Amino acid sequence: MSSYYDILSVPQNATEEEIRKAYRRQALLFHPDRNPSPDATARFLMILQAYEVLSDKNKRFLYDHKQGEYATSIYDIPDYATWKAQKEEERKIEEQQERERLERLQKAFREHPYYRFKKSSIYLQSFSGIFLGLLCLFLSIYLVFITHVIVFFVVLPFICAGFLLIYFSYSWLTNKKKLF
Repeated sequence: MSSYYDILSVPQNATEEEIRKAYRRQALLFHPDRNPSPDATARFLMILQAYEVLSDKNKRFLYDHKQGEYATSIYDIPDYATWKAQKEEERKIEEQQERERLERLQKAFREHPYYRFKKSSIYLQSFSGIFLGLLCLFLSIYLVFITHVIVFFVVLPFICAGFLLIYFSYSWLTNKKKLF
């Protein structure tokens, strides 16, 4: 097998769906956990490398136009442990880059002129919602005590609304505090 298309057993004009199905079929056959043969790991890594190139449009375009260069690198595959360590290192680097990107965004967000205004408005909105919920709750309960117990069923929706207003204002505040 001299090309990635041969490894996955698909034609060169195969769609992404056909490539994905061929990869899954081949991966199930040669996965090291399912296939005990000694060459299953190397075969699985070749299948994985072929899928990584053919599933990405840019890599596939380059592969199709420079097939001779890629064809020599097909058999230059590390063993499974080395490959796994490389992938783990790549994942750590990507996570670090994502963390750095988020830190830059947070720093830019905190340096924005509207940051303090927005932060104070979030607290003001939340506490006003909690205050209105408590006010609705206490006024409803007070109305029940100064009149008859039967009025409880009339003001029950207001009591529920007070509880819901308090609950949602508090949960909204805790969700928004994560941004700051």
